[in-house]
Amino acid sequence: MKKLYTILMLICFALSVYAETEFTFTSSADLNQEKDGITVVLGKGSNTQAPTTGTDYETGMVEMRMYTNNTITVSSEDALTNIQLVFAKRGAKAYAGLSANPGTLTPGGESTSITDWKVDSWAGSATQVVFTITGSGQRNLRSIVIDGDPVVIVPEEEAPLPTEDDLDWTYEYQEPEIVHTPDTNIFHKEYAFIDGNILVHCDSGSINKAQNEKPAAFSCIQNRSITFTATQYIKGIAVKGTLKKNHETSTSRGDISYYIDENEEPTGDPVLVVRNINAMSVTLTCTKNISFEEVKVYFEENPDPVGTEIDVPGETFFLEYDTASVEYDPDESESGKHVYSLYIWDKTNEFIYLTLDINVPEQNKFVGTYAIESGNMTEESFFQYGEEYEDYSYATEGQMVIRKENGAYIISGYITCENKNTYNFSYTGIIEGGLDEDAPEGINEINSEFKAQKVLQNGQLYIIRNGRTYTAEGAVVK
Repeated sequence: MKKLYTILMLICFALSVYAETEFTFTSSADLNQEKDGITVVLGKGSNTQAPTTGTDYETGMVEMRMYTNNTITVSSEDALTNIQLVFAKRGAKAYAGLSANPGTLTPGGESTSITDWKVDSWAGSATQVVFTITGSGQRNLRSIVIDGDPVVIVPEEEAPLPTEDDLDWTYEYQEPEIVHTPDTNIFHKEYAFIDGNILVHCDSGSINKAQNEKPAAFSCIQNRSITFTATQYIKGIAVKGTLKKNHETSTSRGDISYYIDENEEPTGDPVLVVRNINAMSVTLTCTKNISFEEVKVYFEENPDPVGTEIDVPGETFFLEYDTASVEYDPDESESGKHVYSLYIWDKTNEFIYLTLDINVPEQNKFVGTYAIESGNMTEESFFQYGEEYEDYSYATEGQMVIRKENGAYIISGYITCENKNTYNFSYTGIIEGGLDEDAPEGINEINSEFKAQKVLQNGQLYIIRNGRTYTAEGAVVK
């Protein structure tokens, strides 16, 4: 019986020696802790700033902030042999160093972010060990484990960001629909959220909960973009928030206006407005930070402009295409006014093309002069400039001349679009789908002598064909 009692005592002693003791740090009360006969004290050391707790904006978690020359003192009645300390980098601060006295310290590597936890391991034999934060920078302390198995950090997988697929396509919007700030904290990273069935996606920015007298807001940092997407066409948006001094913002669609101040940060409701978007998505790109408290999204009527309306000049492009076709619209056509959609594109990139809505007095007779001002080219004409559905811009001005020589059509003209860009275009060849009675057999094989050449001279585009020179609008140059 005595032998059995001795064995049980030895087992209990072994368990007590090798039992793990963990200290965590979630409040200022954790600066001094005692467990299992072990004491941990966080001190300011030779720094005037003692360790403090605070909330990390990115994770929303409480962090124990350790500053240069702060100390961590671990004491025990029995000899300490194994201590593990779990640290991470604090925000944009440098990741400080760590020393130990006495014993041997094995660093766990350099942390690169608040969520990149590293484990520094100490080994030796002492009843007291003093760890000191060294070098420049700071550290966040999560936990200290004594006499435990090796700490394994399992990286937390972030939930995927919401996309357009997460929007409700049966949703009925208010007028306006208001996008509010999410109840979370995110610091200088890509983020996305959905509110009021509006998807907000930012390349890089922050989300901050309300604090003291500062309201909750989401932001886009300088030289980055933020996009608002709905499931029906957006007419305009109005931003309640704050802009930086000398702020500049551009919009992917529509007309933008905002307040400008060289001395102070403009704040308003609204402080920035975009009108005439006419698409399901709009992207803002800023040279300096924008802070959004909320965004009103309009679908029926434009919001009123504010501050200074920014007139961003467009670019001028000269485009030569190798394919053209038409589609007849019998529903819109009537005697003396036959409606066609004329498509012009390049076979090397089918996603970039012109759509010119025209009406002609005789069916399948396309020779003539067309202009939006004259009414025989409509504002439904547009330029498709990318692969995405909404990568297009409607025409606000435009003119086109269609001529015909030796069985080939010669098309030249321009459209200026809502995006302020002007697209000069030309094409020589057949028009597929146009059953012109005068078209000879074998029209698909157009002799190369009829193909046009383009020449840029003194900043002016000229088209040379069959020995004659024309302007981009089709006028003969004498």
